[in-house]
Amino acid sequence: MQFKRLAASTLLMLSSASQVHASQQFPALTDKTFGVQVKIQNFTPADAKQIKAAGFGFVRLGVWTENLDVAAYQKQISDAFAVAKAAGLPVLMTIRATEPLATTPGNTSELAAQGALFAKSVLALEQSYRTQLVAIEIWNEPDLEKYWPTGNFETTFVPFMSAMCHSLGSKVQTTPLIGFGFAKAPSAGSASTVALNRIVSEYPKCLSAISYHPYGQTGAQISNAQAFIQQNFHLPGVISEWGVSALNSNGGDDGQASKVSTFISDVEKLKIPLTSLYEWKNSESGGNDREKNFGLQTSDGQPKPAQLAVETLLNAK
Repeated sequence: MQFKRLAASTLLMLSSASQVHASQQFPALTDKTFGVQVKIQNFTPADAKQIKAAGFGFVRLGVWTENLDVAAYQKQISDAFAVAKAAGLPVLMTIRATEPLATTPGNTSELAAQGALFAKSVLALEQSYRTQLVAIEIWNEPDLEKYWPTGNFETTFVPFMSAMCHSLGSKVQTTPLIGFGFAKAPSAGSASTVALNRIVSEYPKCLSAISYHPYGQTGAQISNAQAFIQQNFHLPGVISEWGVSALNSNGGDDGQASKVSTFISDVEKLKIPLTSLYEWKNSESGGNDREKNFGLQTSDGQPKPAQLAVETLLNAK
């Protein structure tokens, strides 16, 4: 069971972003094109109810493939999906590995074998949760060494992902597949653009959209990124992660709320078919103050001004 691709007529319509409705690209969504990231280990029914009431259309959660054979981890995933389902929230599931994909640097045959294995994990998860999925996103920020532990991105990414696309190619298509959650939007000459040119040209039906994370970018910069993606890869761009920390340097809680409001307004004007905010709650496990304070709520579930700002904008639609 694989993934829905865009019909040629839909691709033509995507050239004019203002004419695109999210349901054409992601049937699980209607007019609620904004979602928010949650952590599977602490996603509660109360969270899901509040997320729905805030006007979000889906939740984003991450799954690590190397833990899929662990019963306790399987239960965390299924419990999180059950919580989302009870609240009527579809799921954007981001799948990646956190360990190196090859034991020998530059071993393309090993990378290809791992790509095929990864595809099996993707298919198994899709089969389990397809009725709840907005889309499956492949990877998270592989253009950062932290999230691509395999080594040199420029030599290892394409062999792995091409093998994955090849393995998925002959399967029945049911769920939109997006990738690859780049930390920076693809741009002229960037490593992500070079990789995408190779993968998309060889496997033009592998992805339904290109996902990226435009942290710190203005509305104009995001608009330019959307145009670049459409023109170069003939696919729409989607934002699978964006946020702003409530640091004093950002104006604290009120500054965070203001920046979130501006971002939502900018994205709505661009008619981007899917956007996920980072994140629902502050993360006590964050490595520093910046990482701990991206939440729309405090870690104990108290609304911050950013949550109220989101509710005002999203429920006005």
